Amino acid sequence: MAELAEAERRMAETERAVTDHVEQLSALSGQHRYVRVTQKIRPGLGTVEVDGDGRLLHVSLVHGELVTSDGNLLGRRILESLAVARAEASARYKQEAARIARRNRV
Repeated sequence: MAELAEAERRMAETERAVTDHVEQLSALSGQHRYVRVTQKIRPGLGTVEVDGDGRLLHVSLVHGELVTSDGNLLGRRILESLAVARAEASARYKQEAARIARRNRV
């Protein structure tokens, strides 16, 4: 009988831990959309900014640099910077999710 009570206690404890973990990840997802990641467009052409979900928020170009830059490469450079910014946003989320998992040992 004591073994059954102990098993039920551990099951309830596990359920609470899983529920806490899910709630913390849900909160992280809600907060993460307010994260901002800014990445430079090389070579000094401006910046791109994404939110924590990787959505493009803003592209800022430096007119003086554009005039002397190869216009054929501009699109590719913007897309490269966008990819780097999105990867950074994703890495930040994964790092925080891993921290939550370690803390909860789930």
